[in-house]
Amino acid sequence: MTTGLAVLDTSLNKTKEWLKDIQEQLGIGEEDAYAAARAVFQTLRDRLTVEESAELAAQMPMMLVGVFYDGWDPTGKPEKIRTKEAFLDLVDKRLTGRMDPEKATRVVLGVLSKRISRGEVEDIKVNLSKKLLELWPEES
Repeated sequence: MTTGLAVLDTSLNKTKEWLKDIQEQLGIGEEDAYAAARAVFQTLRDRLTVEESAELAAQMPMMLVGVFYDGWDPTGKPEKIRTKEAFLDLVDKRLTGRMDPEKATRVVLGVLSKRISRGEVEDIKVNLSKKLLELWPEES
């Protein structure tokens, strides 16, 4: 499927690549891969400063930027969630029981880490507590 606009088609193809990585690593369908990406991206977004959220979004495909920002209220950001368990509870609420939130989080963060610049990964990590960094994939 194409839109006829090169910029949208490029974004669509890149988005499909990101979601395919998630889908294959979790062994799930396309809709669940989208749900996992949405849940983790939005939960991560709310832990970042407004500026850092914008810098991260600038490295995402345009269609995933829409997912990232959908329903966002920048008031009071970043939210102070310090524990891995609290972060995973928020992911789980967004996933509505579709899959294991920790496994989904680790895979989505791994895909994100692979597809954005190393500098941006480091900038994100600076904004997270040590406990939340336990969810981030090991450097390869």
